[in-house]
Amino acid sequence: METSVNAEIAGLPVEIGLIEKELGKLWEENADTKTRASLINLVLYTESVQDIETDTRLIADIASKHAFRAIVVFADPSHSASSARAWINAHCHTVGKGKLQICSEQITFQLEGSTVASLPSIVFSHLDTDLPLCFWWQTEFPEKMDISLWRLVDRLIFDSSTWKSPEKQSIRLREIAESGADRIILCDLNWTRLLHTRSAIASLFDHTSALPYLHKITHIELCHAPGARTAALLLLGWLAARLKWELQSLSPFFLSPTGTRISFRLVEQPGSIISLCRLEAKNASFQLRREEGFYQIRMQGEQLHTTEHFMAAGKDGLTDILIEELSRAGKHPHYCQALKMVLPLLAD
Repeated sequence: METSVNAEIAGLPVEIGLIEKELGKLWEENADTKTRASLINLVLYTESVQDIETDTRLIADIASKHAFRAIVVFADPSHSASSARAWINAHCHTVGKGKLQICSEQITFQLEGSTVASLPSIVFSHLDTDLPLCFWWQTEFPEKMDISLWRLVDRLIFDSSTWKSPEKQSIRLREIAESGADRIILCDLNWTRLLHTRSAIASLFDHTSALPYLHKITHIELCHAPGARTAALLLLGWLAARLKWELQSLSPFFLSPTGTRISFRLVEQPGSIISLCRLEAKNASFQLRREEGFYQIRMQGEQLHTTEHFMAAGKDGLTDILIEELSRAGKHPHYCQALKMVLPLLAD
């Protein structure tokens, strides 16, 4: 199996100590047609060399929406020999109708053996001045982590949909958040995927006649795509946290503040990440069904007029959700609450 970075993908090979000098030459040689721009630092860490090509293409896609310096790190800590190599690249797009191109830089590292321990110093020494740092950790969080790695991170990006052991990873994530890195904002791409779904569910209760039923829910059914159980649980946790339900550890149901029992059912089936959300209350039901590019929203009940409307579902491709995440400046105040609410269920 190939374990080295493909230079055709990564760009121009350079000595690590000469990276900044070689980048400077790159812009000097193209000063008439290309200009460098950077608003954030984006670091991508992976332990799979196959991710380098995917990451490079992704960086090229989002470079037209965000100006940044990207640092891609392929780490192989189990390698018998220790070595470090680097490449530089640029992703440019034309502005307006002229010939001027705005470019974002990419530095790619391959770290093997003991050099992986130098990750914090290698990354931080090549950041673009004091711009915000978004760090995308693309593999499992290890049991022992260098706390210094997170002290300068503004947004820690990860994807819980890839976790093999969601409960253990959630615990390690909480340890990172409690490590003293108060500035760090946790950004789960799985949570970002649910943004439009959460908005659509909230819209079910916009009407004054529907709002009272929000606190009378007795059953929830969620249909999710294969491998998307964690996303379904996050959505369930969001509902429970916002409505102040409490999970009953010995039984698969929640209790509301008034003592109402709320049962739930998760169903795996082909389709969108969340293809159906059905909320049932006494004498009423509310349903959200994902169709091609939109949500079909329906509510009916004794005290409700049966109504049906449609709402744009938004895009959920990896490029789209990453752009969505990088466009945000604030925190995700409800994410940790939702995760904590369903943490016991992640072990199933």
